[in-house]
Amino acid sequence: MKINFSKYHGTGNDFIIIDNLEGEILLKQDQIAFLCKRHFGIGSDGLMLVEKSKKSDVKMTYYNSDGTPAQMCGNGIRCFAKHVYDNGMISGKNFSVETPAGEKLIEIQTDESEKACLISVNMGKAIFEPKEIPVVYEQEKAIDIPFKTPWGEVVISAVSMGNPHAVIEVADVDSYPYREIGQFIEKLEFYPEGTNVNFAQIIDRKNVKVLTWERGSGLTLACGTGSCAVAVVLHKKGMVDKDVVISIPGGRLKVQIGDTITMTGPAVHVFDGQVQIPKEG
Repeated sequence: MKINFSKYHGTGNDFIIIDNLEGEILLKQDQIAFLCKRHFGIGSDGLMLVEKSKKSDVKMTYYNSDGTPAQMCGNGIRCFAKHVYDNGMISGKNFSVETPAGEKLIEIQTDESEKACLISVNMGKAIFEPKEIPVVYEQEKAIDIPFKTPWGEVVISAVSMGNPHAVIEVADVDSYPYREIGQFIEKLEFYPEGTNVNFAQIIDRKNVKVLTWERGSGLTLACGTGSCAVAVVLHKKGMVDKDVVISIPGGRLKVQIGDTITMTGPAVHVFDGQVQIPKEG
């Protein structure tokens, strides 16, 4: 079976987007993993299906690069929003997207050609309740929890932005063993569903440098929900202001903390194509 797809990136976090408004496309985990695999497939950090929604303007179904489903992706939803707006699938610059992590509200800013360039996403509220993240912890909030690792003690703060996150403050992200510790923390029993791991270096009260090891994808150039997780944890601890610029390898994201959390950043259309879907297995 051949299907049409579009390729996007949001601050270097790249995605495959497939239109499935008629509900005719059913992809198995290994097929999704193949499409996302670099050198063999299209290559991406994740894959999204555009689907009809009964309660929002449109529905986003998201998969990690290993083919496993995920509740939410911050950079992904910006690319998704650009795709549906630029292709006339929705009307207006303000619309809603159904996700497994709840409905997300979108605001589009356009360039001179009326294409979406900057997208703001209302990411909702951060979740600190351990059972909702989820983490295995009996106290009210899992903030600054020490863990022993082969590379020394690591202090973790747990939060959910629709998907689970670990926030680890470091003095210098570039010299930190983020690959080794990222893989270790992702599979920690403390996180029964696995976790995204964010390494945060505070520059000042308005600027933070972040590297993210994504659950099911590995090291990525950017993570939108991870950037929000870092900002809200550090703000809760009184270490940054309500408006924070998160610098990631793929660019910069703006995070605003209020009653809910708003993330603003770019989305770029890379190319369109057609691919032969391999048979399952």
